[in-house]
Amino acid sequence: MSCFKTKTILTVLCCFAVAGFAATGCGKKTADQAAGSKAAAANTQKTPAAQAGVPQAAAVPEATPTVQQKPITEEKTYFGFEDELRGWEIPAWAQSKSDYVGKSVEISQDFAKEGKSSMKVTADFTGGRWTAALVEIEQYLDLSKYRVISFDVYVPESAPMGLKANLIMTVGDNWKFVEMNQMIPLIPGQWVTITANIEPGSYDWKRVVPDENFAKDVRKLAIRVVSNNKPVYAGPIYIDNVRVGR
Repeated sequence: MSCFKTKTILTVLCCFAVAGFAATGCGKKTADQAAGSKAAAANTQKTPAAQAGVPQAAAVPEATPTVQQKPITEEKTYFGFEDELRGWEIPAWAQSKSDYVGKSVEISQDFAKEGKSSMKVTADFTGGRWTAALVEIEQYLDLSKYRVISFDVYVPESAPMGLKANLIMTVGDNWKFVEMNQMIPLIPGQWVTITANIEPGSYDWKRVVPDENFAKDVRKLAIRVVSNNKPVYAGPIYIDNVRVGR
């Protein structure tokens, strides 16, 4: 065989060898190398603490205040209605609405829970629809030192069962309207005490849970007596001893 032919055959064999080496993975990453690269990339995204194996603290939710369970041992009466109304009235907006049926408000000695007098509200609940009698006072009060606010309500023995009452407050710079989440039944011939907790965390109010500022800036207090379709009643309602306790 000539020298020329020998060189040609060797050249061809070398080309086949190079092609075969390239086909088996020369110049490419192996599967293990690719996996290692992905792991390294993921590791670079972890925080230094996670890379070091240090547990990371979970977010701690803010604690919800809880109301105190100890009994009320001290009370302060803001409105005893012994001599005058001191600003309590049927507001003009209620007088202009057909479903608010309070007719007049005055001091009366007919009945009193304590002392000799109470606030007498005359109303005319006609039945067949929701109606209410409401009295209110617009006065700035800081009640933040206290845990509860209470008042007493009396309807005569001649009144039917079915009337209910609750308390409404207007609070804060935005004059937020908040009311008790329950209507308390009145019992003819008996004084009924209605109490709402005003502490942070209280669930006595509709659509709001009081915070530290809830009772600090009270702008209005209102007492509302309601007949929800029934009963029919035209006559007096007596309110006494609007007070706070702690």
